Amino acid sequence: MILCRVFVPTSSYAQEKVPFVPSEKDYEVVFIREGQRVVIPCRGSLENLNVTLHTKYPNKELHPDGKDSWWDARTGFTVPSHLISYAGVVSCQTRIGNETFKSPLYIVAVVGYKIYNLSLTPVEVRLSVGERLVLSCLAHTELNVGIEFNWTHSGQALVSAQTISLSNTLIVENVTVDHTGEYTCTASSGQMEKSASAFLKVYEKPFIDIEEPWLKVWEVNVEDQKSTQIPVKYLAYPDPSFKWLKNGLPLKEDYRIKQRSDALIIRGVKEIDAGNYTIVLINKITKEEQRRSFQLLVNVPPKIIEKEVAVDTDVHPYGSSPTLRCTARGFPTPALIHWQWMSKEDCPEAFSEIPLKKCTGWRDITNSSGHNPVDRIVTDTDHAQKKIVSSLKIKKAEARALYRCMAANKVAEDSRIILFHVTRGLEVSMLPSNEPVEEDHVALRCRADKLIYGNLAWFRVANISKSEQLASVQPCRSLTLQPPSQSVLATQHGTNVTLELLLPNASRQDEGLYACQVQNIKTKERTCLLRRLSLRGLEAARVVNNLTDQKVNISATISLLCDVAGTPTPTVVWTKNNHTVVEGSGVILSQQNHVLTIQRVKKEDSGLYTCTACNSRGCDTSQAFLTTEGTEEKTNVELIVPIGSVVIAMFFWLLIVFVIRGRKRPNGGDLKAGYLSMILDSEDMPMDEQCERLTYDANKWEFPRERLKLEGATSSEYRALMSELKILIHIGHHLNVVNLLGACTRPGGPLMVIVEYCKHGNLSSYLKSKRGEYSPYKKWVSAEEDSTDDDHLTMEDLISYSFQVAKGMEFLSSRKCIHRDLAARNILLSENNVVKICDFGLARDVYKDPDYVRKGDARLPLKWMAPETIFDRVYTTQSDVWSFGVLLWEIFSLGASPYPGVCIDESFCRRLKEGTRMRPPEYATTEIYQTMLDCWLDRPTDRPTFAELVEHLGNLLQASAQQVCVDLGNSMIAVVTLLSEQSEKCSRPLSVKMFEDIPVAHSSVMVSVCDSTNEIHKPHFQLLRCKSKESLASESSNQTSGYQSGYHSDDTDTPIYANEEVIMKHNMLKKPPPPSDKFNMEIRYSTPPV
Repeated sequence: MILCRVFVPTSSYAQEKVPFVPSEKDYEVVFIREGQRVVIPCRGSLENLNVTLHTKYPNKELHPDGKDSWWDARTGFTVPSHLISYAGVVSCQTRIGNETFKSPLYIVAVVGYKIYNLSLTPVEVRLSVGERLVLSCLAHTELNVGIEFNWTHSGQALVSAQTISLSNTLIVENVTVDHTGEYTCTASSGQMEKSASAFLKVYEKPFIDIEEPWLKVWEVNVEDQKSTQIPVKYLAYPDPSFKWLKNGLPLKEDYRIKQRSDALIIRGVKEIDAGNYTIVLINKITKEEQRRSFQLLVNVPPKIIEKEVAVDTDVHPYGSSPTLRCTARGFPTPALIHWQWMSKEDCPEAFSEIPLKKCTGWRDITNSSGHNPVDRIVTDTDHAQKKIVSSLKIKKAEARALYRCMAANKVAEDSRIILFHVTRGLEVSMLPSNEPVEEDHVALRCRADKLIYGNLAWFRVANISKSEQLASVQPCRSLTLQPPSQSVLATQHGTNVTLELLLPNASRQDEGLYACQVQNIKTKERTCLLRRLSLRGLEAARVVNNLTDQKVNISATISLLCDVAGTPTPTVVWTKNNHTVVEGSGVILSQQNHVLTIQRVKKEDSGLYTCTACNSRGCDTSQAFLTTEGTEEKTNVELIVPIGSVVIAMFFWLLIVFVIRGRKRPNGGDLKAGYLSMILDSEDMPMDEQCERLTYDANKWEFPRERLKLEGATSSEYRALMSELKILIHIGHHLNVVNLLGACTRPGGPLMVIVEYCKHGNLSSYLKSKRGEYSPYKKWVSAEEDSTDDDHLTMEDLISYSFQVAKGMEFLSSRKCIHRDLAARNILLSENNVVKICDFGLARDVYKDPDYVRKGDARLPLKWMAPETIFDRVYTTQSDVWSFGVLLWEIFSLGASPYPGVCIDESFCRRLKEGTRMRPPEYATTEIYQTMLDCWLDRPTDRPTFAELVEHLGNLLQASAQQVCVDLGNSMIAVVTLLSEQSEKCSRPLSVKMFEDIPVAHSSVMVSVCDSTNEIHKPHFQLLRCKSKESLASESSNQTSGYQSGYHSDDTDTPIYANEEVIMKHNMLKKPPPPSDKFNMEIRYSTPPV
């Protein structure tokens, strides 16, 4: 049967002007498939309408093209699906006349077949027998896709049954072991198919099984950021519950620790994490438990505890026995703590807060020769606390040093550096040290260690009577303190800070109790050190008991006592018949010349003896006439002794003649060559036998002889000159040492050494020639003036000479060389005020033996020699420091002879050893004289090193360069930069236990004036010099130029060595001279029995 569907247009529609057939619904749904045409059923009541298709969301208009899209009144608008698949709503639209008509709305619904994804959950399932299996299959598809699900088990199709329910979810009731296997879900849309699988494991019963082997010890290092994971491998059904224990207790929650059943994760392991850990797994069904334990060892790098709690600088009193302690903690516990040390000289800037890592040269603690001796090292180990304690016991604290303790284990190492500072604490002293006299220049000196104390200040204690006794150290709060009116001077030497209260021309008003206030840096406590100042009144010299006339038998012994009194202590001079009495054979002056003893009295000893006592206030005399009795009868003993002496002398003279004839007599040059012996190459021969073994490179040092201008030479000094040539080669080049230029040593001509030319000659002569041209400060010169005409000597020049000599001696000491004859006569001055050390005639290389002891007799410069050299014949660098102090005295006295007015005899040596020192030279400042006293300390080890002298003099030279002097007519205003807390300061001469000058009836006193509007006078300190042949002759002699070698002729050496004769001449009136009179005298020295 054939059915025909005929579309008949309704005229009533057209009349009503409804071109589209209306729909019974507000909207219709149009289903479209991908790749197919879609018909939108917007049928029309009229044919041949111009219909367009409009879409919404987004808005778009489609026109029929007659090929892919068209409109038919019977069916509607045909269009490809891809043109409207994106649209949400479509409608047809036409225009009749001026009116537009729209069809009903049609919702576009896309019908697809694509399956995008298929998932089966859970993927892995574990069950025990009797439990229920549920698998869910979920497909992700296009819209309106019909899906069919199929299930398979291990490749076999599953069908619905009583225990199996199929759909997109598979349910199996009461699983058995046979249900173990792979389950697959297949989803099909007709045109597309996808599959997903899951695995089921069915166990007969619940269980827990931890894998073996189990690691019982875990060892980790302390880490800051890294995480440490300790795994736990097990098999179990069902998944067990768990808990972690530490040392038997539940492990506390911590943000660093993550607890899981399969691992323990610790982020940033710390020492506290060490311990015994236990994992407990619990079956949720059967409540069965399985445990495993392990020990966690945390390796901790060693750390020295004292670095956190102690200061880096340990301050200890001099002579104490401190204990240095280092406590190291770590795991494993360090086996030992190793100690090392370093002297301050190896790292001189260590105490100035430089990075200590720059200090090198550490030595084992057992190698501590020359510094603080070590008593013992005690080590104690506490494994329970994981620490080791090491104590280093110092036997005696004597010198500053650095100590380092080091601890190490398998992880790392740690060290601590201790700055071992030795201090003498607080000290208050007074200069002069004995009870001062009125009009003395007195200084109260307060010295403190700046590492312990600060804020030093002087005060005068009020409301304290002379009879009231107070302890020398008092809390400042218990005292009434008043600021003093006098000036103060602050200086610093190393770590010691000194504050001096200056009392120039002290008077009775200055007497009283003074307090030096210091503040402890750590505790801030203020402490006062008290010192009472008492002055002795001035009293003219007087003879207490007058001498009486005496008679004495010839050959007897008589003593005359001159008991004197006065303030200051008078000096005593004896005269006989107006001629000064000089010690000699049988004539002894003792007890500071108070006692005159004459042994073996002779007839010519009779006469008028006068004792004269003088001080600054006046003189007094006492006289006695000595009469001799009897005759000079020569006894048998008196005849036997000279006869026997003559016989013995002749015997020895003959013996010497035979010995000399048997071998060649060494000349003066040979003797001196012995002093010049040095060694460098041989270790089997003693030092005194190796002068000839020093090498001389002729190719390097030889100079053509014909190019030299000769002024004379002596052949007897050949060996000495050759030895000194080798010394110069060995020492090397330095600015402040006379440097070698060449030599002529080849046979056929005289031996000649060529050294630098120094135009001004030796320093001693140069200073004497400049005495009339000395001015403390440099003058300003205008641009129009010629500064070259100003050739006067200044304080800056004197300090510069001292500084340069110290630099040169520092170099010689670094070359292990001892000069042994350091004096101004052996210092040459070249152009631009450059000084050079010369005359190595007594120089000695101590490369192998720094404590070299010279033996044998020779003429030696006693005035420049240290006590240990005079008495023990010990020559060291410290004895050169003593000589340097004497050299400073020469420089700042402008070339004067040391120890003026003092006879160089046995009494001189004894008093030198007892601590008596020279008075300050005329032009020395306080700092310079203090430097001299430091160089003259009794113990050689207490004297400063040349390196310290270089630093100190360099500071003084810099301070001197800052002084400004302005010439204002006849006055001079000095602006001086001083280290003081006050704006105006005075300097004054220091006083110590000193050699007395030859007494004078009147002497002047140094005048110290502060900067003021009044005219400033040049300080003047009148010295009565006791001139030897050297000082008398050198002032009128011509200056020498060039290099002065160590092999002078005897006449030039005579005045400076101890075997020169001493003759004193003095004219004295019988009556006491008036105070204005002065003594004119000439003194020579006798040989002391050293």
